[in-house]
Amino acid sequence: MKMKCGARGSRLSIAQATNGLRSIASSVEGFKADLIAFETPGDRDLSTPIERSAPDFFTRDLDDAVRDGRIDFAIHSAKDLPEPVADDLDWFWLPEREDPRDCWVVRKADEGILGKAGRNRAIRIGVSSERRSGYARKRFPKAKLLPIRGAIDSRLAQLAEGRYDAVLMAMAGLRRLFPEWEEGCLPFGSAELSVIPISVAELPPPEGQGRLAITYRKGNVRMNSIRRTFTKAVRFTSAGIGSPDTMTVRAVRDIDEADVVLADELSGASGAGRDVEWIDVGKRCGAHMKLQPEITRLICDEVRKGKRVVRLKGGDAGLFGRISEEVEALDVLDIPYVVRPGVSALTAATTPNGLLLTKRGEASGFNASTPRSSGRKTPQVFFMATRMAREMLRSFPPEERYAMVWDACGPHECVETGLCGNPRLCKGLSPQFKGLSPGLLVVGFAGTPFARRKVLVTCSETIMPRAVCMLEDKGLSPVEWPMVSLSLSDGVAQRIEGLERRYDAVVLTSPVAVRMFFSSWKGDRRRLPEIWTCGAGTDAELRKYGLSSDIMPPADFSAEGLIARLKQEGARLKGKRVLRLRSAKASRVVAAAMRRMGAKVDDVVLYGNEPVVRDGVPLPKCDAVFFASSSAVEFFVAQYGAKTLSGMEIYVIGEPTRNALPPRFRKRAKLMPLARPVMQDV
Repeated sequence: MKMKCGARGSRLSIAQATNGLRSIASSVEGFKADLIAFETPGDRDLSTPIERSAPDFFTRDLDDAVRDGRIDFAIHSAKDLPEPVADDLDWFWLPEREDPRDCWVVRKADEGILGKAGRNRAIRIGVSSERRSGYARKRFPKAKLLPIRGAIDSRLAQLAEGRYDAVLMAMAGLRRLFPEWEEGCLPFGSAELSVIPISVAELPPPEGQGRLAITYRKGNVRMNSIRRTFTKAVRFTSAGIGSPDTMTVRAVRDIDEADVVLADELSGASGAGRDVEWIDVGKRCGAHMKLQPEITRLICDEVRKGKRVVRLKGGDAGLFGRISEEVEALDVLDIPYVVRPGVSALTAATTPNGLLLTKRGEASGFNASTPRSSGRKTPQVFFMATRMAREMLRSFPPEERYAMVWDACGPHECVETGLCGNPRLCKGLSPQFKGLSPGLLVVGFAGTPFARRKVLVTCSETIMPRAVCMLEDKGLSPVEWPMVSLSLSDGVAQRIEGLERRYDAVVLTSPVAVRMFFSSWKGDRRRLPEIWTCGAGTDAELRKYGLSSDIMPPADFSAEGLIARLKQEGARLKGKRVLRLRSAKASRVVAAAMRRMGAKVDDVVLYGNEPVVRDGVPLPKCDAVFFASSSAVEFFVAQYGAKTLSGMEIYVIGEPTRNALPPRFRKRAKLMPLARPVMQDV
């Protein structure tokens, strides 16, 4: 069924809303929507200065239409949303961002007024916000700052007519309204206008400038599902206690992958030197940087903007923290999250100081509590309890809840919950795994166990961290189970030594190939020949080594896309000495195509793909499996059999991987819409 989308009726708003609908349709299967135009107070009232207007000046009529069901959702310029958004509405930002800069627009004949001469003249500048007024006043102290309102076309018409000498505007609006326009001169009717961008350092734009926001009625299940396509799971990361040395490797990786970190004071971590927005939200007794409701709102707002949010907790996130309030807010919004374990003050203060909490023959356990909690529950935890669990549960009231956890944080982790009077114990474990795994019994636990969909991740260790991060963003719980092992080919170091003297170009068509190349080649990177790649993911990996692609397809990030891009080079390829470096499993079509274009190509196997064999180790129980290469499919089926896939959802990274599946599974395999669709493991 088609949905109904609302937007303001200006030409710009319709253009950007159309782009927004196109973006959603490209990511959400079966999405269709009709666009309905509305007026808002900001369209009807052109005299009230924006800084004096109501927060919902540009959204009110659309908000009301969402509330009464005339439309399912609305598309706005993100900077027009009131802050905070009304409690009965929900929202998120689309990921694409148009040029965020502001710009000067003047008649081409008057470009000179933006130079030194303009500082001494009372030029008339059209401004539409306090931010732009402040900038214009500082740049041109003698200028007359005049309010300007209305649609982009109207503002440009007023400038062309001579009512203003210059106007300050957003580049995003011009680019959306005139998609064919190249930066510089902008023809407008019979006038020629000059557009001069202003750097973001000189005039910082609002965070939402150039972004599109979606609003809808809170609790709309279908819109929540669409939002999950564009948002990333929140990481509740335990940072250890007192010192960064107590942080886990996973916590460090979470911070490195984050866009924004909301950090407790007790975490011992610091944002210094990290390319991430760092917000201190720490709380100490009587000294709160931010109150808990504000922290919870920040988490929800930042993730709805499409950011990867890390909530960095001191110690262990689940011990005497307020994680339950924060995850409950995300549950209400149907936003996924991940919770990491960590080193708590309990272990940091006791074990390193010789204060043993358990000792054979002397102390069998301990109680941990806080005087700050009003709760009456004191859960009891029993380690190494697998064999004695049933007997121990008899000593508790039959209605008390228990949880049994086997192989905690391991690939075969299994969590069973029930009532002490009716335990199931071990029924969730694989038959081959019973008796092999340590078990931890928790009686009288607080909260509600998380519902998680586990996905088996079969890619090589080389790209495993990136794959795990992206799968977690989709709300899945990855179980790392690499099926592919990569190793440099024999003698390849000698074959590529001195390549900068022997070749005009090197072809690398995956991030893995880039990493394997630089692990072997030790020359001067400044002397490397041209590097040709097949996509943005490979180019991003190159940039980690201070390099970038010299040739790369603009959109079709595949071998075919690279071949099509190389054909555009025409005669330039004739006689070129090209080194194609690939995996043993990769196709030779790129090398063959370059030879047909007249290049002299050496096709060299850089690394090989070997199966990871786990004799006698059972496959973890999972709801889904993710394949990032045809090699992983081949090795998985050879080791576990095609029948194993029958009960799982299947995710693949691209069509070549889908085609490697047994025929009966290809149709139901889903392409995983990763942020980097080119992360091929070949």
